[in-house]
Amino acid sequence: MPIIKKSDILNDDSSGNIIRSLSRGEVGATNLTVSEITVPPGNAINVHIHPGHEECMIILEGTFKSLMGDTTEMVESGDIIIAPDGVPHGLENISNENAIFIAIFPTIDVQREWI
Repeated sequence: MPIIKKSDILNDDSSGNIIRSLSRGEVGATNLTVSEITVPPGNAINVHIHPGHEECMIILEGTFKSLMGDTTEMVESGDIIIAPDGVPHGLENISNENAIFIAIFPTIDVQREWI
Protein backbone atom coordinates (compact mmCIF):
# COMPACT_ATOMS: atom_id res chain seq x y z
CA MET A 1 0.00 0.00 0.00
CA PRO A 2 1.43 3.36 -0.94
CA ILE A 3 1.94 6.32 1.33
CA ILE A 4 -0.47 9.06 0.30
CA LYS A 5 0.52 12.66 0.99
CA LYS A 6 -2.42 14.92 1.87
CA SER A 7 -0.90 17.65 -0.28
CA ASP A 8 -1.24 15.35 -3.34
CA ILE A 9 -4.96 14.69 -2.85
CA LEU A 10 -7.38 16.54 -5.10
CA ASN A 11 -10.49 18.13 -3.59
CA ASP A 12 -14.00 17.50 -4.92
CA ASP A 13 -16.15 20.48 -4.00
CA SER A 14 -18.95 19.95 -6.53
CA SER A 15 -21.51 19.39 -3.71
CA GLY A 16 -20.60 22.58 -1.82
CA ASN A 17 -18.68 20.42 0.65
CA ILE A 18 -14.99 19.62 0.29
CA ILE A 19 -14.32 15.92 -0.10
CA ARG A 20 -10.78 14.55 -0.06
CA SER A 21 -10.52 10.87 -0.94
CA LEU A 22 -7.67 9.72 1.26
CA SER A 23 -7.80 6.04 0.29
CA ARG A 24 -9.63 4.30 -2.50
CA GLY A 25 -9.03 1.80 -5.28
CA GLU A 26 -7.29 4.28 -7.56
CA VAL A 27 -4.47 4.72 -5.03
CA GLY A 28 -3.98 1.05 -4.17
CA ALA A 29 -6.68 0.18 -1.61
CA THR A 30 -8.39 -3.16 -2.21
CA ASN A 31 -11.20 -3.13 0.39
CA LEU A 32 -11.29 0.34 1.94
CA THR A 33 -12.39 3.87 1.12
CA VAL A 34 -11.50 6.73 3.49
CA SER A 35 -12.52 10.33 2.88
CA GLU A 36 -12.10 13.58 4.81
CA ILE A 37 -15.21 15.71 4.37
CA THR A 38 -15.38 19.42 5.25
CA VAL A 39 -18.89 20.81 5.56
CA PRO A 40 -19.26 24.62 5.63
CA PRO A 41 -21.71 26.25 8.09
CA GLY A 42 -25.31 25.54 7.09
CA ASN A 43 -24.35 22.85 4.55
CA ALA A 44 -25.28 19.21 4.89
CA ILE A 45 -24.65 15.70 3.75
CA ASN A 46 -28.21 14.97 2.63
CA VAL A 47 -30.05 11.87 3.77
CA HIS A 48 -28.94 8.73 1.95
CA ILE A 49 -28.33 5.01 2.38
CA HIS A 50 -25.45 2.71 1.48
CA PRO A 51 -26.89 -0.53 0.11
CA GLY A 52 -24.49 -3.43 0.64
CA HIS A 53 -22.11 -1.86 3.16
CA GLU A 54 -21.91 0.25 6.30
CA GLU A 55 -20.21 3.60 6.95
CA CYS A 56 -18.21 4.80 9.96
CA MET A 57 -17.96 8.56 10.53
CA ILE A 58 -15.47 10.07 12.98
CA ILE A 59 -16.24 13.70 13.85
CA LEU A 60 -13.01 15.74 13.94
CA GLU A 61 -14.26 19.35 14.23
CA GLY A 62 -17.52 21.22 14.64
CA THR A 63 -21.04 20.24 15.63
CA PHE A 64 -23.45 18.33 13.41
CA LYS A 65 -27.10 17.48 13.66
CA SER A 66 -27.07 13.77 12.83
CA LEU A 67 -30.01 11.81 11.47
CA MET A 68 -29.82 8.02 11.82
CA GLY A 69 -32.99 6.21 10.85
CA ASP A 70 -35.73 8.00 12.83
CA THR A 71 -33.36 9.48 15.44
CA THR A 72 -31.85 12.97 15.41
CA GLU A 73 -28.96 13.77 17.75
CA MET A 74 -26.20 16.36 18.06
CA VAL A 75 -22.66 15.05 17.54
CA GLU A 76 -19.33 16.81 17.96
CA SER A 77 -15.58 16.34 17.87
CA GLY A 78 -14.59 12.88 19.09
CA ASP A 79 -17.99 11.27 18.46
CA ILE A 80 -18.24 8.25 16.17
CA ILE A 81 -21.28 7.30 14.10
CA ILE A 82 -21.88 3.87 12.57
CA ALA A 83 -24.47 3.85 9.77
CA PRO A 84 -25.55 0.24 9.13
CA ASP A 85 -26.18 -1.08 5.62
CA GLY A 86 -29.41 0.40 4.25
CA VAL A 87 -30.20 2.76 7.17
CA PRO A 88 -31.01 6.36 6.15
CA HIS A 89 -28.54 8.87 7.59
CA GLY A 90 -27.31 12.42 7.08
CA LEU A 91 -25.36 15.23 8.75
CA GLU A 92 -25.99 18.98 8.91
CA ASN A 93 -23.33 21.44 10.10
CA ILE A 94 -25.06 23.55 12.77
CA SER A 95 -21.92 25.35 13.92
CA ASN A 96 -20.58 28.70 12.69
CA GLU A 97 -17.33 27.16 11.48
CA ASN A 98 -16.41 24.42 9.05
CA ALA A 99 -17.19 20.98 10.45
CA ILE A 100 -14.97 18.06 9.44
CA PHE A 101 -15.37 14.30 9.63
CA ILE A 102 -13.67 11.18 8.32
CA ALA A 103 -15.88 8.69 6.45
CA ILE A 104 -14.72 5.07 6.31
CA PHE A 105 -16.26 2.40 4.08
CA PRO A 106 -15.23 -1.29 4.00
CA THR A 107 -15.22 -1.29 0.19
CA ILE A 108 -13.70 0.52 -2.78
CA ASP A 109 -17.10 0.43 -4.50
CA VAL A 110 -19.05 2.88 -2.32
CA GLN A 111 -22.77 2.77 -3.12
CA ARG A 112 -24.97 5.75 -2.23
CA GLU A 113 -28.67 6.26 -2.83
CA TRP A 114 -30.07 9.71 -1.99
CA ILE A 115 -33.43 9.75 -0.22
